[in-house]
Amino acid sequence: MTPDMPVQYRLRLQGRVSVDWADWLDSVAVAFEGESLSTVTIVTGTVRDQAALFGLLTFIRDLGVPLISVEAFQWPAGVPDHISRRSYAMKKNLIRLICNAVALGMGIAVIVLNILGNLTTGTAFTLLGIGVAVLGLAGLDKE
Repeated sequence: MTPDMPVQYRLRLQGRVSVDWADWLDSVAVAFEGESLSTVTIVTGTVRDQAALFGLLTFIRDLGVPLISVEAFQWPAGVPDHISRRSYAMKKNLIRLICNAVALGMGIAVIVLNILGNLTTGTAFTLLGIGVAVLGLAGLDKE
């Protein structure tokens, strides 16, 4: 990284922040985490150079929005533009959601089979093991 090269940044801001100022960034993606008072706005995009980054940070300071973090990162290989980046992020989140649902389903299956009296120890360990393995897979690709 050099001061005059474009870099991808992830900015985390406190609250649900309107990002109509996001034209400071190229290939912008905006996401929100949390609810109510604990909401965090995550703005991801490419800044053309460090001078632009400092200008962006000054602008955010002047907005009065609490800045939680600034992170430089590289998009995974094979993710060429902002449309496919959004698609990549959405697919990754969907896979995590499916993994979590499968793991929850395994837990519910153990409970239901136990209530019905059809649960053996081996079956319980198998179902719970699958659930834990799937949860592990959901967390492998976290950034």
